[in-house]
Amino acid sequence: MSGTSGSAGSTWKWPSRRRGNFDFRSLVSTCEFAARDAWCEREYFGLRPMATYWWSCLTDGDGNFLAPMRKVNTELSGGLQLSSNVGEDNLEIAPEVFRASMQGAGARWTMSEDEKSFRVAASATAATQPFEFLVSDDELVWTEGDLLELRGPRLGLGYQWYTPNIDERGGNLYASQPFRVTGHVRGREVRGFVSMDNFYGPTGQVYNNGPIFNVVELAWVTFCNLYGDGTHEFGALCLGKEHWGFAVIGDQAGPIVETTRLTADVHLDSDKYIQSATYDAGDSQWRFTAAERGQMRSLAAARGDAYHGQAGSVRRVGDDRVPEVSLAWIESFPLNGLDPNYSGERR
Repeated sequence: MSGTSGSAGSTWKWPSRRRGNFDFRSLVSTCEFAARDAWCEREYFGLRPMATYWWSCLTDGDGNFLAPMRKVNTELSGGLQLSSNVGEDNLEIAPEVFRASMQGAGARWTMSEDEKSFRVAASATAATQPFEFLVSDDELVWTEGDLLELRGPRLGLGYQWYTPNIDERGGNLYASQPFRVTGHVRGREVRGFVSMDNFYGPTGQVYNNGPIFNVVELAWVTFCNLYGDGTHEFGALCLGKEHWGFAVIGDQAGPIVETTRLTADVHLDSDKYIQSATYDAGDSQWRFTAAERGQMRSLAAARGDAYHGQAGSVRRVGDDRVPEVSLAWIESFPLNGLDPNYSGERR
């Protein structure tokens, strides 16, 4: 592929074949978590931390889907973004929660002396609630005053991918670690998972002005299945253009799938939201099924309809077990070329 593409505009070109470019080929694997590795000053492969995301897939006793998310970039933090379909036809962002949450400068990171835990926190103001993340090697606690409280243990392995690219000043590294949580959101009891995701890249780049968001990514889902016997599955499946994309899934025993060889059948509705997506990864198939009332339409509108987020679940095809909790968040990019009834693989 060459020339211009996607929604990045006419200035972006597919990387050349100069030394240091690999046509968006990536490395991917599961990974163990240590708090010191997720510290805000840690760099990898010359790439700086661009942002840390704490995001979640939660459900209540009535089957509603709630997805609080906060982005922190060193001392600067976005507000608490709460997508929820409680009393709504779809997943809507709660503006009153955002207004009541801390946003702007003032977040402070503090590492413990043994480097096995750290704290990210901001104080309350006259107009906003405080927030605090306590992250250790084995546990997460996330509080936002009266708005939410979530806590729970680390859930096995996380996953990571690394895409080197000299034309993009080094490329990107992404690492994701889940925690199984219970607690409340605005007084409503919930359970599910919180994922702490670190995104690394060149100085000055943010996710939505880079090539992955604007040109390369087609359909990326992260999911977690929690079973009554204490076992679990966690991982991600991602379809992208050309050589970019991956499947990486683990459970309590270790890795299940770690590959960049991926095909997918994706079916969209008339508004180009995903109805289902079946990923072939290695020797296994995994199917995303969209949840009712699960479309994140207000989030899409905030991003110029370039991003379609949805709630749902992912199950391994042929697995008859019934999870206690099965939650997933998929993001898709019709403007990057994901068409109805897409079926194919990268060249």
